[in-house]
Amino acid sequence: MLRSAWSVRRVVSAGQVGCTRSLHSKSAPFPNKLAFAFDIDGVLKQGHHNVLPQAKRVLKLLSGEDGRLPKPIPFLLITNGGGVPDEERRAALSSELGIKLTENQLVQSHTPIKEYVEKYQDKPVLVLGGKGESCRRVAESYGLKHSYIPQDIVAWKPSIWDRTELTEEERGFARPQDFSQIPFSAALMLHDSHDWGRDITLILDLMSSHRGIFGTRREGHDRADVKGDVELVFSNADVEWRSDWPIPRLGQGAFRLSLESVYKSTTGLDLPYKQFGKPFKATYDFSELMLRRYLREVGRDPEGALNVYMVGDNPLSDIDGANRHGWSSILVRTGVFHDTHGEVPSHKATIIADDVEKGVEWAIQEEMRKGSL
Repeated sequence: MLRSAWSVRRVVSAGQVGCTRSLHSKSAPFPNKLAFAFDIDGVLKQGHHNVLPQAKRVLKLLSGEDGRLPKPIPFLLITNGGGVPDEERRAALSSELGIKLTENQLVQSHTPIKEYVEKYQDKPVLVLGGKGESCRRVAESYGLKHSYIPQDIVAWKPSIWDRTELTEEERGFARPQDFSQIPFSAALMLHDSHDWGRDITLILDLMSSHRGIFGTRREGHDRADVKGDVELVFSNADVEWRSDWPIPRLGQGAFRLSLESVYKSTTGLDLPYKQFGKPFKATYDFSELMLRRYLREVGRDPEGALNVYMVGDNPLSDIDGANRHGWSSILVRTGVFHDTHGEVPSHKATIIADDVEKGVEWAIQEEMRKGSL
């Protein structure tokens, strides 16, 4: 970690010869263009509750709370996780990480969707994923006034998916309606499905329906030249993610691949959908906008040049997305990616580091080196 108020220890990564070198404020200017974007799972945390100690140290450093830097370095968290309203997740993460995150320092998988779905504010939408009715609360926090969840549909007609029975808790929050009279405009996957069979079935029904009404099927539902009435939106493309289990678990991207396969088998068509989350451009564009809003919030120039370093554990989402967006990328070994047996990442990072702390130290030193040239 940093040894004094303004020095950085160089950390060189896998396959390279390590060396240690200190730079001091007297010989190198402060890196005013530097900013960071951090993935959460596998970078700052391992599993739901295990916050890495080096993550706490890094965020206290960058926020200026520990006094080791002359001024803060801007950062935000970008995660393909979600399933709870942004304000709630931000409060929980602030408590876990030991710093206070502002509204411009957290981008969940579904945060960029807020502006995209304004067109559905007064229209019925099906919201899928997450525990209980948490994703309904997310949708309502985004201004969607008519948000329904799978439990609502099953409570209306249990035969639509008779493989599972609603629990007493689910019956308590379900809002059954006469869905034979309600035309859905969109199906929004805001978090990982907790019941793949049910959710695949409901999405397939809507994608092939007439005017988005359950129990109907439009003429030409299996023809490419006949457009459907329901837009399908995914918030997360991760096929795998790091949990408390030692082997990565399947995520929303795996669910989408399964749905695509079933849709192709039943209609002969490619599944039409809109994708958000890392590594897609919409999410990185939105994240950079949030960084600039944060700069304005703390009295910095929001239009100035930024050298952003994305720190992630997943080559497919974190590293690929950063590289596409023109950011530098730091791949850490504390999550999905491991190279203990010589594995080569699918997308090449600017540098590979053992953990977030070593990656951040390297980036600060690199920007100081550039500034002193």
